[in-house]
Amino acid sequence: MKKIVGTIKSVRSGVIELEFKTKLPPIHSIAADSTGQLLFEIVEKKDEKTMLAVGLSSLEGVEQNSKATIIDENISVRLGEDILGRMFNVFGDPIDGKPFKDKERKNIFSTKKESEIKLNEEDGILETGIKAIDLLTPFRKGHKIGLFGGAGVGKTVLITELIHNMALKKMGYSVFAGIGERIREGNDLYQTLDDLDVLKNTAIYLGQMDSPAGVRARIGLSAVTAAEYLRDTLKTDMFLFIDNIFRYVMAGMELGAMLGHVPSELGYQATLERDLAFLQERIRSNGDKSITSLQAVYVPADDLTDPAVTAIFSHLDASLVLSRDVAEKGIYPAIDPLRSNTLALDKDIVGERHYEVALKVRATFQQYKELSHIIAILGIDELSKSDRSIAKRAERLQRFLTQPMFVSEQFTHKKGVYVPLEKTIEGCERILNGDFDEIELEKLYMIGSIDDVK
Repeated sequence: MKKIVGTIKSVRSGVIELEFKTKLPPIHSIAADSTGQLLFEIVEKKDEKTMLAVGLSSLEGVEQNSKATIIDENISVRLGEDILGRMFNVFGDPIDGKPFKDKERKNIFSTKKESEIKLNEEDGILETGIKAIDLLTPFRKGHKIGLFGGAGVGKTVLITELIHNMALKKMGYSVFAGIGERIREGNDLYQTLDDLDVLKNTAIYLGQMDSPAGVRARIGLSAVTAAEYLRDTLKTDMFLFIDNIFRYVMAGMELGAMLGHVPSELGYQATLERDLAFLQERIRSNGDKSITSLQAVYVPADDLTDPAVTAIFSHLDASLVLSRDVAEKGIYPAIDPLRSNTLALDKDIVGERHYEVALKVRATFQQYKELSHIIAILGIDELSKSDRSIAKRAERLQRFLTQPMFVSEQFTHKKGVYVPLEKTIEGCERILNGDFDEIELEKLYMIGSIDDVK
């Protein structure tokens, strides 16, 4: 193929104008400067001779009127079965300092049609070993799950714990996409997974917050492409963890501002829904093996009505809302049971016993919430006998649904536990039946199964 060479006419606000004398390159083509070190992605046509590009690397050193050469017609990621246990950038180049030999390269903008896997109701739910999730917000193979919360409520810790537990039960391999998060967090994740001996089952793709917006807008697609590759090559179910999908939206917002597009509500790009759907609709199953996705969603100012957060909600099968009020009480994971929802909490899927216990637990929490104002003003002793009973059981359920996590052992000095669903249901049933009404709250706090009560 004859090389397409253009001229860099200007660089403004992170946008490069490239002029071409002959034919124009396709959208998503990759251009390199004369040194071959600085890379740009063609994102928009300006006129008959000019294309607009954004940086996929630092733009420091780009010279006006210098030449730029199209080196690829799309962004492709280097892949091979050896990506497990490794950390990569948007192109699939290793960033962990170890050698890597790829077997093939795949276009991250692939629009290959996938067959939707047919969920068998007999399959039930995916057990995570985390009591609050398995009981109140269970999910199934092939589902998309969102972990919603503001800063500091435990989204990343919960994501890391889920990666560990999926590997612990050998339910498949994981791909992690770090979008727009801190460099330190990427390093901490790598070290934590290594310490827990589950890094060997995980491939990590990082586009940190210091990366250009072009990289942060594409790293999620690289991770999805890797998950598709492993699913099809190893013929296994995959888990795709994204931290943070809100930063993906923010990267698209930055690109829109750089290109001078008119924003919509609250400054978000007018193409918000399309950009989000382009990534979310890639997370599919191939008719045989599935990709199950768990996505951390930063909620700005704890406002769940934010347009970006609302747009993300529409793509999910389950939403776990992490509450600051719950976290302030020392309840971890800080899941708000009354604002969290899942399609899998259905009698035909989870079974009648699980379904009935989950409904009773939610109802108890709802009644406790309604009583909390009276308790705060007058005290629990002013309630009727039946209301006191509800309050006691709600407080004990709240404590019982906490648990020590493997990923935070070094901070809590408590050994992490994996709690089977059967034990979670049994514990909640006994609390609801009043078996622990006289037990001190502390004895139910941060334990595994109900058998651990001393």
